[in-house]
Amino acid sequence: MAEMAPANYKRRITYTLLILIFFILVLFAIYIRSPLATVKTVRVTGAADIAAALLIRDTGIKDGQNLFKVPVAGAQQRLLADFPLLLSARIERNFLRRSVTIVVVERSVAGLLEANGGFYTVLADGTVLENDSAGVGVNKPILSTSQPLSISLGSKLQNSGLLSICRQLPGIPSAEVAQLSELHVEPMNGRLSILAFTRDGFEIRMPISHIRASLALYDAIRRKLALLHVGPGMVDLISSQNGVYKPYRK
Repeated sequence: MAEMAPANYKRRITYTLLILIFFILVLFAIYIRSPLATVKTVRVTGAADIAAALLIRDTGIKDGQNLFKVPVAGAQQRLLADFPLLLSARIERNFLRRSVTIVVVERSVAGLLEANGGFYTVLADGTVLENDSAGVGVNKPILSTSQPLSISLGSKLQNSGLLSICRQLPGIPSAEVAQLSELHVEPMNGRLSILAFTRDGFEIRMPISHIRASLALYDAIRRKLALLHVGPGMVDLISSQNGVYKPYRK
């Protein structure tokens, strides 16, 4: 039996490869138009202060959308433009799981500053980031003061009391901060202090420094009051080292 000529052998290999590539392209074309190439789930990771639903809506990515047509670069740029609170944003597609993941990194937020008749998102370093007219942009306590304020977007607060609060709050567990609705800075006996309002109706007078230690002491007092079935009132952590409870006047 004569051996196959090298030229014929190479030609057959080439034809076989071309046919194989052709079928692969056909199958790929069928795949990208099939339901197997559509988005089944969209999720967000890394978001704490911004609602995941807002981020998903901003990207425009929806269930059933073709994975190959997801505008990855455009969605990433739009997120950063629409949410100044974001430090970075990345869109990841998983073709096997038919999923899209929006991976974000948020800037460290201290709270919502009340000033000039509105609310402003303020960062841990005291930078006034953006105007939040509705006061619902982040799930953080309101920061306020009885002292006059001069603020501008992108600049840092000059109020020493508010700056101290901004630097402390991000280091306190969110569960402890969540009980506070507002932290108000005002002078007391010639020194700045905090009048904090809790979500269950209490007021806490505390020193401007060591907020976390003050909250721990308040929690201990609050538990004792609950056992005695005592209603909301003022808890003064400045006048006494152990704290003093004063019921509201009726």
